Amino acid sequence: MPASPDHRPAGPSAQVTTAATAPLAQVWAVFVPIDLAEVFPKGSGPIPAVLRTGGQTGAWDVVGSARQVHLADGSAVREEILASDPCDGAAPSGGRARFAYRVGGFSGPLARLTEAAFGEWTFVEVAPGRTEISWRYTFVPRSALMAAPLSLLIALFWRTYMRRGIENVRRLAEAGFPN
Repeated sequence: MPASPDHRPAGPSAQVTTAATAPLAQVWAVFVPIDLAEVFPKGSGPIPAVLRTGGQTGAWDVVGSARQVHLADGSAVREEILASDPCDGAAPSGGRARFAYRVGGFSGPLARLTEAAFGEWTFVEVAPGRTEISWRYTFVPRSALMAAPLSLLIALFWRTYMRRGIENVRRLAEAGFPN
């Protein structure tokens, strides 16, 4: 199912939000090169931890760049950037930043349930030195029959994975330096 960065696909989804005691420019400078193994060092139920990324095709804030994410269960997924505002090393302006991506090529437990997933991070400087961070993730089920199992997986495990991940992003951003 194709999706543009501004058109979210239909499917089971979840969203988590937190606030960092850090300016937007600092949060963004940490977020773009962040090591996913530091964001997701633990799994949640059948959702494995991230071991590493590899095979990156370009800077991680340039639309079209892609990479493989290697997971603790031996599986891997492919991430591709759909939107990055700002991009190409620029600092955020106007108090907002956005990053959207597609995940596909599932080879682990999710392979039977989903054909792709779309993630979107938004960052809004709500006050000087305070940035709200939101992360939305939408799965595209392999078939209509897979929507219910995906929804259950999200409720039981994925939301926990997301909460842990966004809090790790917040913690690293507040520390103020890329990993």
